[in-house]
Amino acid sequence: MATVTKRYRIDGADEYTIEYRPVGSYLKIVAVGCPGDPYGNDSQTHHRYDSGEICVKPGYEPRTLDRAKAIASLWMKRYSRYIRTGRFDNSGGSVDV
Repeated sequence: MATVTKRYRIDGADEYTIEYRPVGSYLKIVAVGCPGDPYGNDSQTHHRYDSGEICVKPGYEPRTLDRAKAIASLWMKRYSRYIRTGRFDNSGGSVDV
């Protein structure tokens, strides 16, 4: 599988460009375009490294494009809320695929 690039708009305002990059047996999720962090926090707060890679708990890396899209969707919704409130929802979550 080659890298897949998708563009999204969250809440009718925030634009994201996400790449799904194959790495061995799983897909790395990279936000190559997203709103900036107005608070200047790091990945410990919003789960996005400086490289744009979205932090996924080891052992839970997506092995299918559908699962990677579900993880990216949850992250984008939470990040969009974060840039407005300063709080990132770390309560866990699930998305049916």
